[in-house]
Amino acid sequence: MSTEAGFDLSELEDVNREIIDLVDRKYPKAAKSLMNKQANSFRRKLRAAYRKETKKHTGNLLKGVSKSKVYVYHDEHQVRVRNKAPHAHLIEHGHAVWVNGQKTEKWVEGRHVAAHAMEEYQSVFEEEVNKFVDEILQEGFT
Repeated sequence: MSTEAGFDLSELEDVNREIIDLVDRKYPKAAKSLMNKQANSFRRKLRAAYRKETKKHTGNLLKGVSKSKVYVYHDEHQVRVRNKAPHAHLIEHGHAVWVNGQKTEKWVEGRHVAAHAMEEYQSVFEEEVNKFVDEILQEGFT
């Protein structure tokens, strides 16, 4: 004796279409807002990390930390947080020591402040994105 079981997936397809329509309508402004908030939050975190990792605090390194506007690149929305200070790359990646215009054999190791801050912030960012998706879905089904 054999039995057959069949499933009607038409209702799931309708729900899937509703979710896609909802994201198409609400995504652009909400996503831009989310990205700006997260970039500002990471910028604050990066400044705090530079304050913690460096000895001298003249302010130029901290003033250099900035974020760009949200832009589209290869069909993806992106925002950049970077340090525009002219000496930021030396602190980040390391540099040779120069004394009286002569390069010495000494090397100052890079502190990789931005990389470490980004690793720490990754989990916070993932949580916020998950909250964003949940909010979008909740709005669509109420």
